[in-house]
Amino acid sequence: MQELLLDLYACTSAPDRWPLALDHLCKYMSIRSAVVQVLDYRAGVARPIWNMRDTYSLSHQHNHDRILNNDSNPRLRIPPTQHMVGQVAIERDEEIFPAGSLELKEIQRRRQMLEFGPNLSGIIELSPGRFLALILHQPATTEQQMGQEEERLTQQLLLHLRQAVQISGQLQAAVSRADLLMEAGNALGAGLVLCNDTGFIMWANDEALSILDRSPVLRQVAGHIRAVHPGDSGALRSMLAQVAADDGERSPQLTLGRAEVETSVQVMALGLRSQLGQGARDMAGTVVLVLREPGRPLNISPAAVASLFGMSNAEARLTAGLCDGLSLRDYAQQRGISEGTARIQLKNALAKAGCPRQAELVRRVCTSLAMRLSQ
Repeated sequence: MQELLLDLYACTSAPDRWPLALDHLCKYMSIRSAVVQVLDYRAGVARPIWNMRDTYSLSHQHNHDRILNNDSNPRLRIPPTQHMVGQVAIERDEEIFPAGSLELKEIQRRRQMLEFGPNLSGIIELSPGRFLALILHQPATTEQQMGQEEERLTQQLLLHLRQAVQISGQLQAAVSRADLLMEAGNALGAGLVLCNDTGFIMWANDEALSILDRSPVLRQVAGHIRAVHPGDSGALRSMLAQVAADDGERSPQLTLGRAEVETSVQVMALGLRSQLGQGARDMAGTVVLVLREPGRPLNISPAAVASLFGMSNAEARLTAGLCDGLSLRDYAQQRGISEGTARIQLKNALAKAGCPRQAELVRRVCTSLAMRLSQ
């Protein structure tokens, strides 16, 4: 039993281990199939919204879904009962459907089609309208119902399964939030690095990895973020130590490679706020570094400029060119248009952005969401 529970809890951080854990359960209980489901009960029907199956059930997934795991299954039309709140309800087809009823005959017919014998199901509430179920089936060659020992084991397992599923959901939500933050940082052209007070990198988004790969003033060395120039190294180490010690009350900033404007990197450090919760104690000393390369071309997205400021494609392309430092004449030559046409486009762009002068237009666009370091 202890090894079985270890298998189940291991699935919280490694979802691909669910089939092996349920295989272990099948072997332990001498049954054919073990399936874990999250059911969403609405409009009189419980619909599976999450499924984990043993290897046998996984290999027969198509038939199982076609025959049993769908809205026409009589089991899924049984309304949840009040006694299920906070505790496990144990169910068997032969107990929840009257003997000789059409529903029982139908579910038995479906079980035979899948070479399943008698079943035993445990159900527990996860949240209002949402339930966790453990569905067990014996082989078709077995006619005897599972007994009290199997019921006791199912009740124990389902309590642990509920905790495992909830932990897994929290982990997946954390991963999804991290992925979303990575996408946001990339979209805004900001390099984001999560590290400790020694500079050990725990996580970095794509833009940060690109900066660390190409920058002559900042590098990743043995998994740590390091300044290349000796004069910058001490400043970066001091920044990390300061932010980690101050619990994030201050957000210091510095420029690495200040003497080389075109290749310099600006760094801002953010720390965790004070009063960490018990679950976040191990995050103490964690620092977020925001990296920017002020000398790198902005590569403003013309599509974003057109969308944000209501410009035509031609006006947006001109505006993006001006933001990248081109003169009106240089832009006209690059595009193969007359300078007069470019002036008309600029006049329209100024009007649509509500700017009296070209410098104001560039400032407004460069401080908008259209500004990003890569397209």
